[in-house]
Amino acid sequence: MLVSRLFRGSSKCTRALATFSKDRKRFYKDIDVVKNDTGYQISLDGKYNVKTPLRNLLVLPTETLANAVAVEWDAQKENITFAVMPLTSLCFKATDQPIPAKDLVEHMLEFLRTDTVCYRAPPEEEQLHSMENERWNPLTTWFSDNYHVHLAMTTDITLTPQPEQTISRIKNHLMDQHLWTIPAYHQATTSLKSLVISLALLDGGLSAEEAIACASLESDFQIDRWGEVEWQHTLDRARLCADTAAAVLLVNEIKSLSREQLMLTN
Repeated sequence: MLVSRLFRGSSKCTRALATFSKDRKRFYKDIDVVKNDTGYQISLDGKYNVKTPLRNLLVLPTETLANAVAVEWDAQKENITFAVMPLTSLCFKATDQPIPAKDLVEHMLEFLRTDTVCYRAPPEEEQLHSMENERWNPLTTWFSDNYHVHLAMTTDITLTPQPEQTISRIKNHLMDQHLWTIPAYHQATTSLKSLVISLALLDGGLSAEEAIACASLESDFQIDRWGEVEWQHTLDRARLCADTAAAVLLVNEIKSLSREQLMLTN
């Protein structure tokens, strides 16, 4: 239910992650990926290596990740606009860790406590109720089976807390992830507005298309009924797809590394 989102107040975590890089004029022509002993760097005109907002050298752990970041830098026109560079921004956060991983995890758990997929339309709203059950029931079943937890479900608008054992087990799972992936899990969660959907996406339970469809079910239902706001819904969907794709790529690339390679990214 959309009402579940009302229980999530703003937090210092959300504010701190909103914008930490200022746009600037594009000052380079050529972009190259350069390999060194610790990973891959993005070189601009062969003279400048990309640095993070905290002035750390951006070193990517895989060539695929570096090439994808380089594409974002190459796509910039007159200005370098970080709002349309979701993968670069994620890699900046992964490198700088501007917010401790434990704080990002706690913010994600706020979504789990009132997760959208656990709040269903009442049976009398027959069409929406049926759509939610059809699309979300396989997701919540996968989630419960995969993490060995129970999800509390409701059709009531009042707050229905999740079991503390569920919260604790998911917290431990998130804290076990590599530090570079925590910002990606967080970005997916805040973009999809659901930790259940985010975890299924990044841990192998859903494709990106399925995750976006699950997250957009209620808004799509409202659009079908009342129509869409011109341009706004299209832009929102494009941003959601880009942010989700960036998170998936980063997590998959980190998970592909060997233990020795992972040690170099800490």
